[in-house]
Amino acid sequence: MSKVVACLLALAVACGKSGSDSGSSSGSKDRPKVAVSIFPLYDLVRRVAGDRVEVLLVLPPGRSEHEYDPTPKDIARLDGAKLAIAIGLDMDTWVETIVKGAGGAPIFHVGDKIKTMPIAVEPIGEAEAHAGEAPDSDDKPGAPDPHVWLDPERMKLVVDSIAEQLTAIDPEGKTAFAAAADKLKGELQTLDAKIAARAKTWSKTTIVTFHGSMSYYAKHYGLRIAAVVEPLAGKEPTAAYIAEVLGAIKAGHAAALFSEPQFDKAPAETIAKEAGVPLGELDPVGGVTGRDSYEALLLWNTDQLDKVLK
Repeated sequence: MSKVVACLLALAVACGKSGSDSGSSSGSKDRPKVAVSIFPLYDLVRRVAGDRVEVLLVLPPGRSEHEYDPTPKDIARLDGAKLAIAIGLDMDTWVETIVKGAGGAPIFHVGDKIKTMPIAVEPIGEAEAHAGEAPDSDDKPGAPDPHVWLDPERMKLVVDSIAEQLTAIDPEGKTAFAAAADKLKGELQTLDAKIAARAKTWSKTTIVTFHGSMSYYAKHYGLRIAAVVEPLAGKEPTAAYIAEVLGAIKAGHAAALFSEPQFDKAPAETIAKEAGVPLGELDPVGGVTGRDSYEALLLWNTDQLDKVLK
């Protein structure tokens, strides 16, 4: 992504200035602009911000949070942003490069405010499957797992910090931001309780996921992930690695295997067919119809798990 950005920044900023002069409403000009990296975090930020701040989503819905190449238009939208909010933990580093090129707004990483858990073990067969390759930092065993947003209890802990960051760019909104944050924390608590109650009805608890995105959700709601299809997101597994995943499915009596809509599901289809287990889909990012709020995203994933775990 950085190679592309280097070529686009000058054009993007110029386009952004032109667009802000001719295409923005007077209301959006008066509000500070905040850029947020991925949809689940964006939804929480916009609910705290209310109508006092213009909140912009950086990653287009349907794209992977791990790899993203912006267009000039994508970068131009962020020109003049007063703040950027990202997950951090070496996951959405692309937003840092984009934001720096579009004006250099300060960046708040919510991952700094959450107790993380490490990527516990090296995914089976990774050393053999990807010999000679340098894994992405957020895929390395022992590194902090960056997918913190899939645990609503953890996200509840950063809502006040989001309100503080918004207050820093709009001090007059402090009371409104605090009230919205309190309301949102209550809604996240309700969501957590709903999912926990449904998880108690699951008679099966072992699954295989596409990559390591679901670990926080799994730990919080009592699931075991026997293996992942792609230990390095976006890199198709080798035949030797697939054989090891098949062994893990059999040994762990996995109830199902899940693909993700942001990636090619062909490897998951191959493994599920060979193993004779159902193939479902889990979405870690959302932002599309039916998954267009934080709650809708997590409940949709819970619906998919219900189908195979009850």
